[in-house]
Amino acid sequence: MPTIHREPRFAYDDLVDLVEGQLRVVELTAVNGEIGGPGERLWLTEPAHGADVYRLWRKGRGSRTYWAVDRDHPWEALVWLREALAEVLERLTRPGSATQYALEVGREERDLAVLTELETIWLSGLSPLSQLHGPRGADVELNHFLLIPAQAELARASAVRSRMLQQKFGTGPEAAERVASEMGWEPAKAHKTLAAWDEYRRWVREGAAHARDTVPVQRPTGDTGLPDLLAATLMTAACEGETIVPGRPSPLPLPDELACWYVFSRDLGACIAVAVEDVYTPGAEPGQYMHLAPAPMVLEAGWTLRDGLVVSPLPHNGFGVEYDEEAILAGGGRIPADGRETGTASLDDGPAG
Repeated sequence: MPTIHREPRFAYDDLVDLVEGQLRVVELTAVNGEIGGPGERLWLTEPAHGADVYRLWRKGRGSRTYWAVDRDHPWEALVWLREALAEVLERLTRPGSATQYALEVGREERDLAVLTELETIWLSGLSPLSQLHGPRGADVELNHFLLIPAQAELARASAVRSRMLQQKFGTGPEAAERVASEMGWEPAKAHKTLAAWDEYRRWVREGAAHARDTVPVQRPTGDTGLPDLLAATLMTAACEGETIVPGRPSPLPLPDELACWYVFSRDLGACIAVAVEDVYTPGAEPGQYMHLAPAPMVLEAGWTLRDGLVVSPLPHNGFGVEYDEEAILAGGGRIPADGRETGTASLDDGPAG
């Protein structure tokens, strides 16, 4: 979560005023009541006014703690929120056997209130997509990020049960009859359950083939000194969401160290795939720190080679590089309209069963 305000420049009351006084937000009282410490606050930007989660909390370690306001995109915030709320989500997964529900009357209502706020965060992340592409565009993303993972988890569990039954009853023509008799199932259910192990593996292999056909993979144009797979992973992460023009030469000369990380983006022009210095953390997910930046910006800001990457102190707003329009034009790019779309390839259908 990128910090936007903190002590000692602002006192606690000032930090609250910065959020509630300058932004249109609603407080996430149920979530904050579950995971927040004394004085901590969570807000969500009101619908139609952008989509951000703001968190006022104590950061740092030991005696070096301070109050800070962090800002995050809803889907990024959900990563740490779901981890912090693991116990709540576990109870909601198995409400009929939750000891806490037996011990505490009304606990389920507090958990449902937390879930409602989590759903609101999800929908806030989908709202811009709905505005751009209509309900179907938002539904495709919801399917990709929420429904398919849930379906895949269920399919994996079904595959494990299928393998267990195959080990016990075999896979021959009479296996389904034996399963139906032993388990008290209808023959159709027995056949479907025994087939789930093979069906799941078929779905994974078909999905992998689809990814190889549709997901745009970018590779450095020269030797980076890194293993080929790692270099391609980093380059692909940097180029995500951009339309790359293959074979387009750079309109300006580049040092050899930058040339291998060069690509031409339809919108950004001549670009270098860089690790932004302020957010670069070795071992982190490449999508968190790898970005395309117009080559003139990199040349002006300066750069170093670190861990085989081009690391540059480019301005970063917590979500991406803040582009300089003159640099885009100087590199042969074009200034995109507000709300420029970014695309990701995905399968619309989850696993069978």
